[in-house]
Amino acid sequence: MVEEVGLGLWEVVGIAIGLGVDCLVASACMGCSNPRRSTIFVTCLAFGLFQFGMAAAGMVGGRSLETLLSSPVRLVAPLLLAVIGVLMITKGLRGAEPSSGLVGLVAIVGASIGVSLDALGAGVALGLVDVVSLPAAVVIGLVASAMSAIGFAGGKMLARHAALAEDIGGGFLIVLAVVMAFSLR
Repeated sequence: MVEEVGLGLWEVVGIAIGLGVDCLVASACMGCSNPRRSTIFVTCLAFGLFQFGMAAAGMVGGRSLETLLSSPVRLVAPLLLAVIGVLMITKGLRGAEPSSGLVGLVAIVGASIGVSLDALGAGVALGLVDVVSLPAAVVIGLVASAMSAIGFAGGKMLARHAALAEDIGGGFLIVLAVVMAFSLR
């Protein structure tokens, strides 16, 4: 998909899974309150659209930064992904508090923004290494929607293990940061 920096489909899917963990956990927490099917559909759609949009905006912004700065900045991108991964793990270690009872469009948009901030940071990191790819952003959005649906389906079981899911998602991003760092050499 993005051969110039060594990012292929599997790397993009790995990044998307790492980013989608927040959607999975939020959906699992929301699923505990037994929401209507329409709420589940709108939430999965919103999470996917926000992940797509934030990742795409981050890529464009990161690419703009990369052109303004010198080439050693490209080494900051893997570091940024690793930092996001570490932050996700520390959030998981603190223990995520389920927020059941989220209802309404305002709550869904707020949750969508919240779960998509990591996608913005990851998009900036990708843009710094000259990855500005609509297909990559689409994959990130689709994976987020799918992981949201899985979260709702798993509801109570996944909500009990929210901290572990954050750790796994953070670990994905750290591993991908290492892979990216070695592919830039």
